[in-house]
Amino acid sequence: DNAEISLHIQMVNRLLTSIAMTDSVGSLRPIIDWKDDLNRSLTVVNVVTWDRAGLFYKLAGALSVAGLNILGAKVISRTDHIAIDTFYVVEPGRGPVQSASAQEKFARTIDEALVASKDLLPDILAQAKKIAATRYLSSSSGETLQSSFPPTVDVYHELSMQRTIVEIQARDQIGLLYRLAKTISDHGFDITFARIGTERGVAIDTFHIEDANRAPVD
Repeated sequence: DNAEISLHIQMVNRLLTSIAMTDSVGSLRPIIDWKDDLNRSLTVVNVVTWDRAGLFYKLAGALSVAGLNILGAKVISRTDHIAIDTFYVVEPGRGPVQSASAQEKFARTIDEALVASKDLLPDILAQAKKIAATRYLSSSSGETLQSSFPPTVDVYHELSMQRTIVEIQARDQIGLLYRLAKTISDHGFDITFARIGTERGVAIDTFHIEDANRAPVD
């Protein structure tokens, strides 16, 4: 909508100002905006930064390290190498993000991941154990479905749109989006679109991918 477009323009302008004042775009801190959507009981996190390989999975991983549950995501990759990534997140069992420490941890973690190339998986696993200890994803009617649900992966080409689509269904868990997006990146592909959904403890994720070198996807 118009408000979202206006916000993105403001954030891009802030990033461009930062670029003009730094010697290396690789060391730029991302521009981050948090907004609560009380009607949907979630928080919208917009991140604008210089686009780079693995950006999406690192952002997803940093949100997991901060203890937040990702309900959805949207990716915009501009032709000027600026990325606008939007995540719809909640605090497990609480709805919109009220924790200032979670926001600070996300900002700190993404700095470490982008600038220092820190491996986030150990911290994600530690966070998963911490949340499990507080009964996140505890025994429920949906847990049996989760534990017995076999993961599926479908890859197909839309020739008319010149794009490749990956659809994945798997048991939901902390860090799942990080692992999926990292696997895609590790195989030499960029994510140009992501639609993330969860139903009864099962993640239903769709990615549009392209070869990082813009070569046709085999």
